[in-house]
Amino acid sequence: MNKLNLEELIPRILIERKSFLNITEDSLREEIENENNSFGEPSQDGDVILASPPTTSSSEEPLLAQDDPQEIFNKQKVELSKQINSALNETSLSLDFVSLLMASVKPNLTRSTMSPHLSKFVKPGSLNADRLSVQDANEDEENQHRDGEISHYKNSTKIGQGWKLESLNKITNLFRQSSVNLNEQVLKERRYWNMINLVLSNDEILFRMRDPVSNARAIGVRYGYGDSGSNFHDKGLALLRKDTLTGDISFHPISSYSKKIVQKVYKYIRIRILSEIDGDYMLTGQSVFEFNFSKSQQNIINDIERARFFLFEEDLFYQLTREAKILINYNVSIISNKIIIEINNEIIEIESVVYDELNDEELQNYYQNISTFSSINNTKCQLLLNYLKLMLCCYYKYNLKLKQKVPTSLTKWKQFNSHPLILRPLLGNMRHELNLRNMREILNRLLKKYHSTIEYKLEMNKFTNLKTRSRNPFQKSIEKPVSEIHLVVKNNQANILKIGLELTTNEIFVNLIINLSVIRFQNNDDFEKNINGVNVLQIGFNDFNEIDECIDWSIQNFVN
Repeated sequence: MNKLNLEELIPRILIERKSFLNITEDSLREEIENENNSFGEPSQDGDVILASPPTTSSSEEPLLAQDDPQEIFNKQKVELSKQINSALNETSLSLDFVSLLMASVKPNLTRSTMSPHLSKFVKPGSLNADRLSVQDANEDEENQHRDGEISHYKNSTKIGQGWKLESLNKITNLFRQSSVNLNEQVLKERRYWNMINLVLSNDEILFRMRDPVSNARAIGVRYGYGDSGSNFHDKGLALLRKDTLTGDISFHPISSYSKKIVQKVYKYIRIRILSEIDGDYMLTGQSVFEFNFSKSQQNIINDIERARFFLFEEDLFYQLTREAKILINYNVSIISNKIIIEINNEIIEIESVVYDELNDEELQNYYQNISTFSSINNTKCQLLLNYLKLMLCCYYKYNLKLKQKVPTSLTKWKQFNSHPLILRPLLGNMRHELNLRNMREILNRLLKKYHSTIEYKLEMNKFTNLKTRSRNPFQKSIEKPVSEIHLVVKNNQANILKIGLELTTNEIFVNLIINLSVIRFQNNDDFEKNINGVNVLQIGFNDFNEIDECIDWSIQNFVN
């Protein structure tokens, strides 16, 4: 017994004792006394039989008397600790196994009994088991009573084989389904990246971003005109969202301020001209919506092109509204989404209209082209619309050149203080043409008044400030218009009066500025040589009535 280690000793004691439930101090004391008396128990003959101690074989070594009991106790204590730890580990593994097995049925309950290590590396519900029905259990019991142990063994074997076969079928189906899912996922990914590559091949700018709804990683597209020189508040950002079912991508514009998906209301610019007829204004011209969004077979490309087109329209109307605010005193008004310009018995309306692709009649102007008179100014409206768009492109180019220059205080000031010249040059040149016509009518009326007493020569030179400039057609739109009128008058005494008129404007383009100079020569020879001229008058005007009176007085005084 002393040679047995702790692993062998404990099972042997359990076999001998059966149970330790009824052990008391008295029973242990009685057992010890019986063992002591067994060594000196008398036989039937009256002889005392001494119990001999157990002998050991030659192969077994006797216990050494010199062994330290404390050392033996420590060794046994360490061994007991190892066995306890092993038992705890096995108990924990058993609990984890049971918890993992029950996790598919009661996940919330078993999650609290599962160890952190297992719940971290093994998904709850990954281990499952099947339950035998009561009917199957009763059949097994009947077979056992009827056929004995052999029938029970056969049924148990069949049940085990059935379970294995069912498990194999389930695993096969799971692998097959996983293969199908992976194949579908590969097709979705291939579809997704093919469409992304299609957008990239269309020279679009892509960037990484987060989906504002799910916060998942996504790819965005920059369809605005920021790289072209635009400083519009809407930068033209959109999310290319992936469809989880098909792998297709869809176009979703994003707000530049809140970074959230917004529903865009597309608008385009329409120009109308109303002419005065019998005291009433009637529509005589209207621009046509011109853009084809079906240039590509892929909807995503068409969606990007559509958004880019309407962003330009929105930017243009925004810039026109900014200019119209400083032209309120010059017969320009803003009503809702419409800019109204009154000039020369005509009304020009620049309106931002909601785009409706189903309303083809309004887009193509069918209802207006009924008669020739109602569409007489259609070409003019279309040219005005093209002019506005081209001027905004010129402003983009101007801003882009400023960004490309070496940053200085002057270039930075220009970047923050430059405003597009779109509506002001248009209105200014229209008013300049009207001013030239009014000035010519005044001169013709005065010359007709004195035609019997004078001889005259009238010459008009338009846009004289552009003759030495570049032939760029847009130079006229960014330069203040300057035109000159030269009138030479000769009276009965052969005296010559040279009248020079310069019509121009200021930076707003719509104000009237007339510079008048009057020089008198005694004879034609002095006039030809431009000598001995007397400067009679040199003054500026801002009103036609004043210039009319001044020229009338100058000619009348010259004639008399």
